Amino acid sequence: MAVKVLVLGGGSGGLVAANKVKALLGREVEVTLVDRSEYHYFLPGLPWVAFGMREVDDIRRPLANVEKRGIQYVKAEVQAIEPDANRVVTDQGTFAYDYLVVSLGAEPQPQPTADAVAPWSPDGAMALRERMKAFPGGRVVIGVSSPYYPCPPAPYEVAGMAEFALKVKGVRDRSSVDVFHMNPAPLAGMGPVISERVMRILEEKGIGFHGGFEFAEAANGEIRAKDGRTLAYDLLILVPPFAPNRVVRSSPLAGESGFPPVDRRTFRHVKYPNVFVIGDTVNPSLMLPPAGVVAHFQAEYIAGVITSDLKGAYIGQPFDPVAMCIMDFGDNALLPQCSFEKVLEGTGMPSCGVMAVGRWVRVTKMLFESYWFATLIG
Repeated sequence: MAVKVLVLGGGSGGLVAANKVKALLGREVEVTLVDRSEYHYFLPGLPWVAFGMREVDDIRRPLANVEKRGIQYVKAEVQAIEPDANRVVTDQGTFAYDYLVVSLGAEPQPQPTADAVAPWSPDGAMALRERMKAFPGGRVVIGVSSPYYPCPPAPYEVAGMAEFALKVKGVRDRSSVDVFHMNPAPLAGMGPVISERVMRILEEKGIGFHGGFEFAEAANGEIRAKDGRTLAYDLLILVPPFAPNRVVRSSPLAGESGFPPVDRRTFRHVKYPNVFVIGDTVNPSLMLPPAGVVAHFQAEYIAGVITSDLKGAYIGQPFDPVAMCIMDFGDNALLPQCSFEKVLEGTGMPSCGVMAVGRWVRVTKMLFESYWFATLIG
């Protein structure tokens, strides 16, 4: 009888895990992928949608496409995870499993202010597009409302794209662009090399950076930090706060912080060895960035671990604690790379460097989008 592998979440981690397990084990496994959406979205493309370089349909594919690869897809809302019984309850029924992969991501919480928009979802991207289309010029402010949000570089990308869009609209000369963050420097967690290069790009584009700016409130065209500093705005692009997936944090998988406790090397749950948790559902608690590239590498690795359990020898990919993220600033781009080896060992900070910078780097991101769809979902 085939081993049942149940994958929760059709984002980058879940999609890679389902594909890789099936590719490694073939008929030995029944792989089921559960997601409440009928689509897989290439989330790095959301800013492109916001600024008119893509349509929503361009950055998504039906999850049902995975059935051509021998993976069962179920459109369902996960309601409860019951690891003591090896089952998951959804609004479309209950699913038993031998192995469970949890990659449900993080969930956005309500925006702290009603007049803010943010391209962290398809609806948010389209809302920003509409605001930009009607924007006559003025003060644009971009920032984050909490330290936990997907894709740490994205606020700086959005700031760069907004500045470029204002140039294209012909209103840059009567506009200002500012970005704020609670960190003292852009992407401070990636070290001085990356921070300084991002700051240089912001300065070249005339974008102001406000570090140590911890969001308190926004109203009447003004945003205020907890230390009393203020920024006036005509257009506010504010990343909403995020939280661990609510089903996970209400399940037996959750630890005291709400994040599941997992082995830092294998991503197995410490109490339930047939459960793996990857991606934004767990990475902030491991001091790993909530980024799709990390979930991707985790998914490839745990597929090999499951295969090792069943075959007795590890034949998959080693886990590479590296994050690479092409940052698209509209008319410039940067490719940083960070190793999180010391972070996982608990011995230090990530080691980061710049692999490439320039307008041509944007093309690499576009090529990767095509590669991603072609290899994983068609």
